[in-house]
Amino acid sequence: MKEGKIEYLQMIQEPISRMSTVSAIIKGFAATIVAGISTLTYCEINSTILALSFLPVLLFALLDIYYLKLEKKYRFLYNKVRTDEHPVDFSMELTKDNKSAESRIVDCIKSPSIWLFYPAMIGILIAVYVLKMKGAL
Repeated sequence: MKEGKIEYLQMIQEPISRMSTVSAIIKGFAATIVAGISTLTYCEINSTILALSFLPVLLFALLDIYYLKLEKKYRFLYNKVRTDEHPVDFSMELTKDNKSAESRIVDCIKSPSIWLFYPAMIGILIAVYVLKMKGAL
């Protein structure tokens, strides 16, 4: 193995680990907001405030997509170094070729970590909003 390759791969692995940790934290915040809003709707809550609860969940989804995009780019760099297609130069410069790295926004939205989680959160908020507007809550 080339000299420094293991250190370089470990260096690339650090941001990948951070991105996945941040993604989990973001999902936790989104779930907490949805649970909190759902709980608060049993009290008297303004429908405008309830409608505004969609905004943080959507912003967390966008932030999560951004971090997933970066993570995919770092994984692409990691794979290139691992297979000796990239020199061991300790550069952390990421590719601008989103298609090769499968880090386009569409690719990130197709990830199960996004499309299985955030539509469910939005669906819960929609259900709570509709039930609140109909007076069922």
